[in-house]
Amino acid sequence: MARPRSKGDYNFIAYSDIMTGLAIIFLFIAVAYILEGISDKIVKDDIYNAIGEDLKKDFKSKNVELDKDMSLKFLQDNINKTDELFQIGSAEMTPSFKSKVADIWPKYQQILLNKDNLPYISEIRIEGHTDTIAPKKDQTESYLYNLNLSSARAQSVLSYIRSLESYNSLPPAQKEKLDFLLTANGMSYSRALNSEGEISALSKTDQSIDLNKSRRVEFRINTSNEELQKNLSTK
Repeated sequence: MARPRSKGDYNFIAYSDIMTGLAIIFLFIAVAYILEGISDKIVKDDIYNAIGEDLKKDFKSKNVELDKDMSLKFLQDNINKTDELFQIGSAEMTPSFKSKVADIWPKYQQILLNKDNLPYISEIRIEGHTDTIAPKKDQTESYLYNLNLSSARAQSVLSYIRSLESYNSLPPAQKEKLDFLLTANGMSYSRALNSEGEISALSKTDQSIDLNKSRRVEFRINTSNEELQKNLSTK
């Protein structure tokens, strides 16, 4: 004859059911994060490959580098003085730098506005970066001086992009979208680079600073995890 179940038996069953349910929920959350990360990498790889394929001819000739994080770096050339981005202490783009941006931006813009890429882009950052050479004795003032200078340079580049025919000939909806995505950001020397092009402060092997590589302007794409999550939830 079976023993009647006590109240404690039912409590144990209810508790085990709750724990099983929670384990399943956490499993689904973990899988969702993994899939989101995979999808994010696929999107970034697609954009990276598109930029690399369409602009590879411009990289070496224009002293431009495409980093693994999708950032497009315009480097200051202090050997060839006719190929500088800006004069010392100035936020006005040199004719040479304007020519580079005018050549590269239309192709870059086309990649950004591609229907397969645009939904996943949350920001297109125009970043100004300086070296660590202090124009003033006080280091705090030096950082703020370079912060203002790098901000002005980023704004100068963004203003020039908005003056290009490739931008102004866009349909109003696409232009409005770019206006929402494009931002100008001054970084001072907070992201100074070493000779390998790594952020020196984060490098485990080389924390020295390459002044030439540090003086640069970057186009940086941030992707939207919200759009990736929405895309996953509909599949």
